[in-house]
Amino acid sequence: MVRPYIQVVLLAFLVFVTACAGHSTLGKGLKSEVKPFKEAVPFSEIPMISSFDFDPDASFIYESGSGSVKVGRLFYSGWGNLEDTVKFFENEMVNKGWSLVNSIRQNGVILNYQNDAQVATLIITHDWGKSFIEIQIGPK
Repeated sequence: MVRPYIQVVLLAFLVFVTACAGHSTLGKGLKSEVKPFKEAVPFSEIPMISSFDFDPDASFIYESGSGSVKVGRLFYSGWGNLEDTVKFFENEMVNKGWSLVNSIRQNGVILNYQNDAQVATLIITHDWGKSFIEIQIGPK
């Protein structure tokens, strides 16, 4: 009595698992052009170390239709020590017109900047020879 019940359950499970395996047409007809990050939303006012890699999967970018509101949470990583990475931003942010509001140093460095229209927070951490940068940028 139990054996036929197990066979029915196994058969139902196999049908369920394989039912959608052949539906390769589900995504057809949906075309979207993926633009490189720098083309999609240029945050040219934030300098970046050229050898660092942008992580588009972890990052979030929003720009209003008119372009008047632009916010982002951007993630980068690259090889280098913490102090060199921090010094780069301390120098280059000022060169791009940003003013340092404050900085916090504990288990990494947090740098808060502002310019005429925007605020930016840079969170820089370091682990095993690699620096990780999170940039939060938006309007004042």
